[in-house]
Amino acid sequence: MKWSTSLIGLFVCLTTLVDIVPVNGAENPRIIIVGAGAAGIAAASRLYQKGFRNITILEASQRLGGRIRTTPFGGGIVELGAQWCHGEQGNVVYQLASVYSGLLKSSIIADEDAVLIRSTGVRVSEAVAERLQTMAEGIIESEGRDTFDGSLGEYFTQQYWKQLATPAFKDISRDLAEQFLVYYHNYERGYTAYDTWYEVAASETDSYVEPAGNQDIAWNGRKGFSTILDIVSGNHPGTTNQSLTPVPLSKLITYGKFVSSIQWKGSSDGDVIVKAQDGTSYEADNVIVTVSLGVLKENNATMFTPALPAVNQRAINGLYFGTVNKIFVLFDAPIPEDFPNTVHLLWYKSDLAALRQSPYAWAEAVSTFFRIDNQPNILMAWMNGAEGRRAEYLRDAPIREGILHLLKIFAKNMTFGNIQGLLRSKWSSDRLFRGSYSSRSITTENLNTGARALGTPVRNAANEPVLLFAGEATNPIHYSTVHGAIDSGFREANRLINYYS
Repeated sequence: MKWSTSLIGLFVCLTTLVDIVPVNGAENPRIIIVGAGAAGIAAASRLYQKGFRNITILEASQRLGGRIRTTPFGGGIVELGAQWCHGEQGNVVYQLASVYSGLLKSSIIADEDAVLIRSTGVRVSEAVAERLQTMAEGIIESEGRDTFDGSLGEYFTQQYWKQLATPAFKDISRDLAEQFLVYYHNYERGYTAYDTWYEVAASETDSYVEPAGNQDIAWNGRKGFSTILDIVSGNHPGTTNQSLTPVPLSKLITYGKFVSSIQWKGSSDGDVIVKAQDGTSYEADNVIVTVSLGVLKENNATMFTPALPAVNQRAINGLYFGTVNKIFVLFDAPIPEDFPNTVHLLWYKSDLAALRQSPYAWAEAVSTFFRIDNQPNILMAWMNGAEGRRAEYLRDAPIREGILHLLKIFAKNMTFGNIQGLLRSKWSSDRLFRGSYSSRSITTENLNTGARALGTPVRNAANEPVLLFAGEATNPIHYSTVHGAIDSGFREANRLINYYS
């Protein structure tokens, strides 16, 4: 099921620089990039640094970064969106940022001290937790998934109870086994942004490739993850690669432009006509669309004229786009020393039933608490699934009360300070995103589609690539990540560079 390292190398090679003669004024193509997230900035930067100058980035919001959203909070910064650099080898983010001393560091959550706490406030012993976690990860990564005709949830639960019936796990009580199963489902929901693993096929055509190395690398500095946008565009102070022309992003980006229409057979002379919701119109030779899969799902039927080819439409309909949200809670005192860096919540059935009948029912969405690097007074709650989406519509007061309710259950005998501030993401209800990141579902497999299909360029009658797609959802091995988004932006820029050379 996992992709081989040779294929990873091949994919990385596709994103290397292609040397061409700079585009001259006479044939300087008009290129529009829709979206100023990681993929859009990567595409624009690669093109600009290779001599293309007629570039316009249309961004619907009033900021750049997309799902990278570094935000001031609590005297420092927090990451409402992308937070950690995942892995080192084969990860373009790490490769670009690690050359700057002190910019990256191992996160405090990478210390392997995650603790499972039951809803009685009792911690699961480290040895037992490690055995269960290792067994669960083995099931997720097992080759038996490839031939199982059913959902991941069905496959996992069958294998889980089968292994728990062996002598190696005879000391695990039924209560703990059931609680761990619920927890691990929550863990997987957060990792892959789906509502339930019963929506996911056990056997997947696309398979995420985890870059080797530390999976939880944090950012130092006041700009946090947003620093990568400066690095990609050659604007980071002390840029080591002097061959990269600094990209004047402020001149290329036009904000407040929600693109509502792309006529990719727009005129008799082959122009693509791009229209924004405010009535402005643009003509281009090529358009790179980098909006989220959630935006494509909601708008593709009216956004593209003519309708997209079937291969792209199947991918938009078939790929899954889920929501993971965060709540950052600022206290007026440091988080108690006894509170672990990472806490996973395990519910007794009776306690979970009581929660569902309480005013804090939404809090079932919280699967994990994390401490925050460089912010000792802030605790982050990680929310998954449908309950997490519904919580986006609640006011801050019930969210604050629900967090305190959970801490009374899972952090008994610990004293927290008073809450001074609350900050949270709302990715699903935001019309500019409609979710957090992509994954695969049973529908994906039934439609025989995937990231490559979504990233298939649309060509006109002259076989010119007039409409291109980039973004994490178009990356077959690094979907759901910033490094996947940046790779995809480089990929589509290189496609145009090759075409015009």
